[in-house]
Amino acid sequence: MATLQILTIAFLIIIVLLSVVIGSRAHQKEKEITERRVKQLQLSNRADRVEQHIRGLKDINTDTIATEVLYDFYLDTLRELLQYSDDPEKIEVRIATAEENRNNDPIPFNPEPEAFSFQEKSNYKERLTKLAKMLLYLRRKGRISNTHYQACYEYLRWLNLWIQLNRQVVQANKNFAGGDMRVAQTLYGVILSHLKSDATERPEKNTLKNFITDRMKEILSPTIAAMEASENPEEALTELIKNLELPKSS
Repeated sequence: MATLQILTIAFLIIIVLLSVVIGSRAHQKEKEITERRVKQLQLSNRADRVEQHIRGLKDINTDTIATEVLYDFYLDTLRELLQYSDDPEKIEVRIATAEENRNNDPIPFNPEPEAFSFQEKSNYKERLTKLAKMLLYLRRKGRISNTHYQACYEYLRWLNLWIQLNRQVVQANKNFAGGDMRVAQTLYGVILSHLKSDATERPEKNTLKNFITDRMKEILSPTIAAMEASENPEEALTELIKNLELPKSS
């Protein structure tokens, strides 16, 4: 009888121990699955945000200085996500697409752009602000050097200026093409004033300045020719000076 009681107690202890072990393993497994899901969601959201930055910059991007940084971070995030994804083939397609798109050249800078709508300008400015925050995050994480970060930030400042000048540039070019040289000259003068007052140094800015300078020369060339042929050069010179007086930017 005593032996049977001992066996029963031992059997119950074994059952309890097995239950504890199985429950512990199940809990650990559930914990690992939860952690995996959380990591998967974090990486997926991060990859989506970086991809949005790349797409948002595409239509105005004239330099790869910022997108190279974004692609590095994007691809690294996707490769890490590959370890946690339930659909690795989908992630591999995204990686292949990103590597292919990375080799695409940026759009050439065009000093005769299409007009941005109010909504487009608002969207671009919002994207540039978010991208600046992303680049700062990457700088703090040590993903890019301070020198590279400053160069990227300078590029974003130029893009912001370019978006602000869009309406005036489009209108000035339109008046120039339509033969309304007086209005075109005034608008070109305002644009030049903005460019000179801005400390940003970018190749696109110099291209725009040279473009506008050439347009101004073309507008003023009849006056210069008239001055050279005039019997009263002092009067012609006075008229030329009036034409060269540029309005101050507001």
